[in-house]
Amino acid sequence: MMERRWMNREAPKKGERAELAGMATKLFSPVGKNPYYRGEKAIRNFRELRGSLNEFTEKEAQWVASWIEYLGDIKTATKIRQTPSRFKEIITTRFKELQSYAN
Repeated sequence: MMERRWMNREAPKKGERAELAGMATKLFSPVGKNPYYRGEKAIRNFRELRGSLNEFTEKEAQWVASWIEYLGDIKTATKIRQTPSRFKEIITTRFKELQSYAN
């Protein structure tokens, strides 16, 4: 019985998987959405954002949150706005959560 509970926590249910897959599509393959521009560099998706995180400062956290919300992830944007000092960690955690659902 205990093993089953552990498995349920680790493996999202069917509806949750569909929701995560939909969010992964919005963030990893945004269609019809404008990129986030940081200077001359265009960041077009979540993968590119995560790959560029070291270039960002905490001052840019609110802008990043707005772009993530624009792509459709209100949950992650809200977390960033609540704790902008942890925005890189929040993005990395969300990336890891969604990457297996990305096409």
